[in-house]
Parts: sequence; structure tokens; C-alpha cells
Amino acid sequence: MFDYRIGFATMVLLLVACTDNQQEKGKIVINNNSDYPISDVKAIYTSAKRVDMLGSLPAHTAYKYEIQYTEFEDSITIDYTDYVQRTHSTTGAAYAAHYDKQRYVVDIGGQ
Repeated sequence: MFDYRIGFATMVLLLVACTDNQQEKGKIVINNNSDYPISDVKAIYTSAKRVDMLGSLPAHTAYKYEIQYTEFEDSITIDYTDYVQRTHSTTGAAYAAHYDKQRYVVDIGGQ
């Protein structure tokens, strides 16, 4: 015999999973996987010549940055400074367009 509670619980889990993914589109998730904080985190837009200062990110934390779309395609670089004051640059979104919103993940550090 079918237990309706199990069916209902399964449907709720699927709904929550799908809703969460939709909310993540149009964002860059920046993961600081190191044992140290990083500072001067920036999102740099190539075409728009825009720089968004994001601040610092503590060790083993993540930051969800909402992409600021324009009418044109753009690429976004994430720059940051590590704990020994070295500056790093990595691709945040090689191709970002408002009509093709994606979720991007950038892993920083990693020890």
C-alpha cells in the first residue's frame, strides 16, 4: 500500500531542490577553501569596465555575488589578495549575459 506521506515528502524535496537552483542563477559563488582570510575581493567586468569591491572573505566560507548584467555580453574576473599579500586573478564568468543566466563557482585557496 502506498504511503501518501512519503509521496508528499518526495514532491516537497523536489520542489525545494528546483527552486533553490533557480535562485542561484545569475550568481558567482566564491569559495575560500583556504585556512586564511582573503581580502580586497573584487569582481571586474571586462567590457563594461566595472569594478565591484566585495571586501574580505573569512577562511572556509563562501560568498554569493549577484552578477550585474548589462545589455551586452561580458566576462568577469575575480581578483583577491591572499594572507601573504599576493594578488591573484581568476575567471569568475568567462561569458555572462542576461539572456543566458548561469551559476558560476570559483574556488580560491584550497589546501
